[in-house]
Amino acid sequence: MRTSRLAVAPLVEFRVRMARVGDAKAIAGLSSELGYPMTLRAARDRLEKVLARDDQRVVVAQAAGGALCGWLQAHRNISVETGLRVEIVGLIVTKAMRRQGVGRSLVAQAETWASEISAETVVVRSNAARTESHSFYPSLGYLPSKTQVVYRKRIVI
Repeated sequence: MRTSRLAVAPLVEFRVRMARVGDAKAIAGLSSELGYPMTLRAARDRLEKVLARDDQRVVVAQAAGGALCGWLQAHRNISVETGLRVEIVGLIVTKAMRRQGVGRSLVAQAETWASEISAETVVVRSNAARTESHSFYPSLGYLPSKTQVVYRKRIVI
């Protein structure tokens, strides 16, 4: 993982590394900050399951003081229609650290992984309400490919 030092006022230092189960509390807090509340137990349980899989990648950005300031989850997927791809399924950067290169560095890790596994594309979906992301991803070279409606059905176990 690389360390990023960006000349943006104020100067912010952070490093990107692979997530660990011990990051669950910070990941839950960041998720809640963006409107996806999650208990520590849920975060820990989910993180344990995700980190045990080789088709998943979770990376975190850690500020110089040690606090996590962002995280990204991506997964590998293959379909007949699109071939092998990496999909970014979660990206959260704390509000105080936005526009400091954190999101860009996290996305770069997903792209590096995609290259390592010979994926044809990296895909990301963005909630229509997340207006900041609609300029962020194009600034990284991502192009809109379609608009869709997402349907969800809760399965009771």
